[in-house]
Amino acid sequence: MLLAAVLHASWQALVKSGQSALNVLTGMCLVSAAVAAAALPFVSVPPRGAWPVLGVSILFHSAYRVALARAYAHGDLSQAFPLARGFVPLFATVIAFITLGQLPVAGQLIGIAAISCGLLALALDSLLQGGVRGRLLLAAGAAGLTVASYSVIDAYGTRVSGDWAAYTAWLVVLDSGSFFLAVWAITGRKLWSALDAERARTVISGLLGIGSFVVFLWALSRGPVGAVSALRETSILFATLIGVFLHGDKRSAIGLAAAPMIVIGIAAIAIAR
Repeated sequence: MLLAAVLHASWQALVKSGQSALNVLTGMCLVSAAVAAAALPFVSVPPRGAWPVLGVSILFHSAYRVALARAYAHGDLSQAFPLARGFVPLFATVIAFITLGQLPVAGQLIGIAAISCGLLALALDSLLQGGVRGRLLLAAGAAGLTVASYSVIDAYGTRVSGDWAAYTAWLVVLDSGSFFLAVWAITGRKLWSALDAERARTVISGLLGIGSFVVFLWALSRGPVGAVSALRETSILFATLIGVFLHGDKRSAIGLAAAPMIVIGIAAIAIAR
């Protein structure tokens, strides 16, 4: 999951640094769909009960991309990313408890709380560094809620399907493919020229994205949604490091204090039984 977090932070940084976040997201969807389609002959077809879950999941995944693109349009990576993902572990834990009856064990709850506090400290640091506009806050909040929602939905989907690999492959093909086709229908031929101008960024982000997502779905099929989401959202820490060392972002004492809190949370989840 920590490797998945690194991959997740890396593709987020690539999307943000592109000329258009929506174009790069659309292009990486095309790459991800192509990779997942190549896996379809080797996995089973999900049972009938899994298809409604796939349909609902696709809606939330698409809503997340739109919200994320809007957040990046109104704020920097160091602002938008922590705001969009900081509340996800808490949201996911609550939603999973209400809908799936999942309650993490005491050690996992401690880890989720520590990681969430660290993530929110990074978000607070971003607010203090440059302030936040209302549109950014709204878009980031929407992104966080949709991530928490599709995490719970996909955790349920992997269990209903009985085969996490099959569910993942079909979800990526249908979700990424439909999003790409929808944007193509709206933007027309100019999408191809935009993708061509960002082809290296698009291909790399697509490969990083599907790699991160496959590990995430594998973990969701085996562990509590809250704990898995908390580990995944440590990508904020890695994104912050990318911002500091590659983009020259500055961090205050609050931001620096977030790192050990996140590490403590990771250790608590890792040793929880």
